[in-house]
Amino acid sequence: MVSSEKDLSLLVPEKLARKYNLFPIEETDNSLVVGIEKNNIYALQDLKLVTGKNIIFRELPKEEINEKIEIFYGNFIDINEDYSNYLFQDILEKAIYENASDIHIEPFSDLFKIRIRVDGKMKEVSSLILDLYASLASVIKYKANMDITEKRLPQDGRIDLKIKDVVVDIRISTVPTVHGEKIVLRLLRRDSFLKTKKELGFTEVAINKIDEIINKKTGILLVTGPTGSGKTTTVYSILKELKDDSKNIMTIEDPIEYKIEGINQIQVNNKVGLTFEKGLKAILRQDPDIIMVGEIRDVETAKTAVRAAITGHLVISTLHTNDAISSIARLIDMEIPVYLLNASLIGVISQRLVRKVCTDCSNEITITQDENKSIDTAIPIGCDQCNGIGYSGRTAVYEILQIDDEIRQAVQSNKGSNKIKDIAIKNGMITFDDSYTRLIKEKITTLEECIINKEILY
Repeated sequence: MVSSEKDLSLLVPEKLARKYNLFPIEETDNSLVVGIEKNNIYALQDLKLVTGKNIIFRELPKEEINEKIEIFYGNFIDINEDYSNYLFQDILEKAIYENASDIHIEPFSDLFKIRIRVDGKMKEVSSLILDLYASLASVIKYKANMDITEKRLPQDGRIDLKIKDVVVDIRISTVPTVHGEKIVLRLLRRDSFLKTKKELGFTEVAINKIDEIINKKTGILLVTGPTGSGKTTTVYSILKELKDDSKNIMTIEDPIEYKIEGINQIQVNNKVGLTFEKGLKAILRQDPDIIMVGEIRDVETAKTAVRAAITGHLVISTLHTNDAISSIARLIDMEIPVYLLNASLIGVISQRLVRKVCTDCSNEITITQDENKSIDTAIPIGCDQCNGIGYSGRTAVYEILQIDDEIRQAVQSNKGSNKIKDIAIKNGMITFDDSYTRLIKEKITTLEECIINKEILY
């Protein structure tokens, strides 16, 4: 006699299944085959006592066991499983079609919402009954190799999927809220993630300045800006262009946003003690030419990065600062001695993103500011191509600071940020104002978009 899955779930109590992380697979007259991650003598004894049968363990992956437990004992809603798979696919397809960077799935008291972020702006796309939420959440967590049963703690996972011929890397984060787990999916399209500096919005003059910085071959180049400002994309663009069989390029990242063939990438793992600092120290023993540190987050990582730079390595990293000049003060705040800062820092790219007007529907107007001054600027209209928004895509607005001897002398003399900026501008620094002016003049973005962005900046 072979029992159905429903019968088997009655044979092994849910409490026992969850205690030992196991599920019943098949029953005969004398035996019960049980899926388990690894043999457990206590589970064997308890199962024999409860079922009265000879227990045969079959070792299976933890993820498969978790899914089966949910199916057998009710938290994974059978009636909604197929629909949830379809719903998840539909959500992803819509997000890809609209070129979204993130998907937010948010449970509330009587419904859950699905919102996407397009060109930096959040947009609600669905509002569904709460009954569908648990099944959808389980489908997503299962596909991402996350613990389906754990709903009390934040979790992270990853999925690589092909959606309508587009290969997408999906990073998944869950956090518990009062109504259930909020799920955020970050979408990285492999066909468009790695871009040249020109494609990111850098002019030929800006590209030449960046190339002058990285051609020095030793020192630190910082790419700064707030979260979501495109820092990592710019860093990857630089790494891709630096990639060469004659160079040993190594990275330490959290998370690894994109896998680049030919570059040795290391994922931070704080659970086992692999921090940025320890990973960077290990990289220095691997004969590197170029090192990328995903982010300088603490004093020790900053000091190690500086030591790497002054001992003959090109170090590229990111830092959270509002503009290029304030990066100098930030490193000093992180206890980097001025003499080491001057010996290591070779340049700073500070950036953020502004929306580009849709080229299919934008118009031009002249705004008169006073009797002697007027500005020609693009205005968003809205059409089918841009989903009625008037904007489509984003481009970088940036500052590029090359560290020269005059700036080093100002830093050594403890000159203020304003004085250092004056020197930098005199010596050819590209400022945010330069970038905004060009984007407005070339009708790439709008005056309104730049004003909003500058208000956030200052």
